[in-house]
Amino acid sequence: MEIKIFKGQQLLENGLADQIMALDRKNMQSTLDAAGIDFPEDKRRKGFESDSNFIVAFEGLKIVGYLDYLRSWNNPDYIYIGSVQVDQRHRGTGLLLILLDRLRTSVAAQDFTGFETNVQKTNGAAAKLYQKIGFALEDNPRNAASWTARAGKELLTDSPIVALIEKWKKRQKK
Repeated sequence: MEIKIFKGQQLLENGLADQIMALDRKNMQSTLDAAGIDFPEDKRRKGFESDSNFIVAFEGLKIVGYLDYLRSWNNPDYIYIGSVQVDQRHRGTGLLLILLDRLRTSVAAQDFTGFETNVQKTNGAAAKLYQKIGFALEDNPRNAASWTARAGKELLTDSPIVALIEKWKKRQKK
């Protein structure tokens, strides 16, 4: 498994954006269906043109997971996590922890207040995951169908995710 970091525009230029959208579509379809909305392909493609950073996991040439983030458009004091996707076959392997750990190290030196993201209310698994790693959910004032999930900068040093990552790293050394 290889982890690389890209800007969204780089993914468009090298053709990897299509692989990411295919993974999005595959992983998100049941949630989108439950919410009664179509896959937002045009919006997603425009998102690659923003200043997003993508932490991408490859198995050979295939993308098996990624996490994208950028400064929040609503409040630039926050880092907005745009999406976290892990291919079904790689769930439970620690890939999610690898992506989150890389996020931690990538933003640690930056000046910011905390993290935020939006989670569809029909995506119970994602909501539980964000709560498990230290995010609090609140109603999204701009979209009644989603939660806004927020966590402070302490997510990097003093949160449930730190303990999970450290425990996983210890198991990998054995």
